[in-house]
Amino acid sequence: MANAKYVDVAGVRTRYVEAGAGAPLVMIHGGAFGTGSSLDIFVRNIEPLAERYRVIAYDKIGHGYTDNPPEADGYTVRRMTAHAIAFIDALGLKDAYLIGQSRGAYNGIALALARPDLVRAFVLCNSASLVKGVAADPQFSRDVRAKATHPVGSPAWVRYRTEAMCMPGTHIDEAWVEAWHTVWHLPKSGEARAALAATAARVFEPDFAAEKAELYAAIEAGRYRTPTLIYWGKNDPSAPFDPMGLEVFERLSDRCAPVSLHVANRAGHFAFREAPAEFNRVVASFFDAV
Repeated sequence: MANAKYVDVAGVRTRYVEAGAGAPLVMIHGGAFGTGSSLDIFVRNIEPLAERYRVIAYDKIGHGYTDNPPEADGYTVRRMTAHAIAFIDALGLKDAYLIGQSRGAYNGIALALARPDLVRAFVLCNSASLVKGVAADPQFSRDVRAKATHPVGSPAWVRYRTEAMCMPGTHIDEAWVEAWHTVWHLPKSGEARAALAATAARVFEPDFAAEKAELYAAIEAGRYRTPTLIYWGKNDPSAPFDPMGLEVFERLSDRCAPVSLHVANRAGHFAFREAPAEFNRVVASFFDAV
């Protein structure tokens, strides 16, 4: 994005974009270290939501154009959340609206538990990471990689990976493929993939399992009190609404009163891109009500 900015977040050079004025709204993308995921996934949402809010989307640590973790054992989901908290603090934000998608939604829940003062309300989008039994590297992702017939990192491979998780033909344009492909081939992205592979069995996977158990325990204890809208694309092969979306809704709603659910039909893992007008309208209505 042409209007990207950078901020030092505890020594990590972090890319972000900002648009609009008013109450702050922070957007956290999903994806894994070095895979090509970045703030660019929100390109169909930033400007429309900026008509009502001060929208801020950023690249998570080890993603997009943001620096990789400086520490050898920093390739963890817990480190992503710590960076998210430090980013919000670096911008001096408090009581912000928050949107998190996929693994970014997991980071959002963990962030709200750790620092409830930072989050006014949260929109949680299609996150298998929050489902019991789903590993740090989900089986779905492993299967998709195993079945790929295109060269890894090629534009055709990027398109294939995305189509496997959504309703084909809804949002995968050339700009999306080019942005993802460009990030994948950054030297820092290759370094992140190599570092993750080297530490996954020893650090990434066990740390995620331990943190997930802690997160579940906190929810069970009723500590999660952030008003939350679960926004789920019904047609998501990677995180099916039934049972995964329902499980997340039941886990939060049974123990935390301010939780509601919206299911977007004919939309998948990227429902906010696949049907952006519906997403932007529903999210703004939820935030305004809060």
